[in-house]
Amino acid sequence: MYTFITMPGQSKILVVDDERPMREMLRLGLERQGYVVQDLPDGRGLQDVVVQWQPDAIILDVMMPFADGFALLPMIRRTTQAPVIMLTAKGDVGDRVTGLGLGADDYVSKPFAFEELVGRIEAALRRPHISAPAFLRFRDLTVNLKTREVERGGHPVALTNKEFALLVALMREPRRVFSKEELLSQVWGEDFDGEVGNVETYISYLRAKVDTDPAQRLIHTIRGAGYSLRSES
Repeated sequence: MYTFITMPGQSKILVVDDERPMREMLRLGLERQGYVVQDLPDGRGLQDVVVQWQPDAIILDVMMPFADGFALLPMIRRTTQAPVIMLTAKGDVGDRVTGLGLGADDYVSKPFAFEELVGRIEAALRRPHISAPAFLRFRDLTVNLKTREVERGGHPVALTNKEFALLVALMREPRRVFSKEELLSQVWGEDFDGEVGNVETYISYLRAKVDTDPAQRLIHTIRGAGYSLRSES
């Protein structure tokens, strides 16, 4: 669990880069510009930080261990509409097209002038964008993405981080059938080397907490395909 303190009115910038000197330079420079900055060395834990902290903009390096920036972009776009500026040591036009096609808002090649990056951040923050919803609702199930509180039929449901992430994945696209591999990738990460049995285990944990009344079940197994959040009534 992460704890964050932000003064009202300050824009929040999340920096994701595996190079420590780069992260420190960006943090110090952006803090001097009046921004509140958090940083991560790679994509592990990124979804939790985005959901809990709700950054106003994200600076994302392309070349990182575990999962590169291109692999992380789809998850970021499912979680927030905050602008994403990609950083890369590669100036290839094909990489720019790939990043922009996956949902990035801008692209800066290393090395770059810090003033240019600040200008691009300010421009991205001025652009109108649709705020990510604070709540997800399906039937009598409600998820508060900011406070991470879950209710079913008006009663609180206590979930672990993984159970919460799994429920959010299902609730973002109700009635869609997710394969076990898709859920493993979305919740545990692209480079998690565990088995799909993890998904089966956590679905059972989630059902025990969310679907306490079998007659009102929302989490369904679709035989031979995966899992889906839906109502059969």
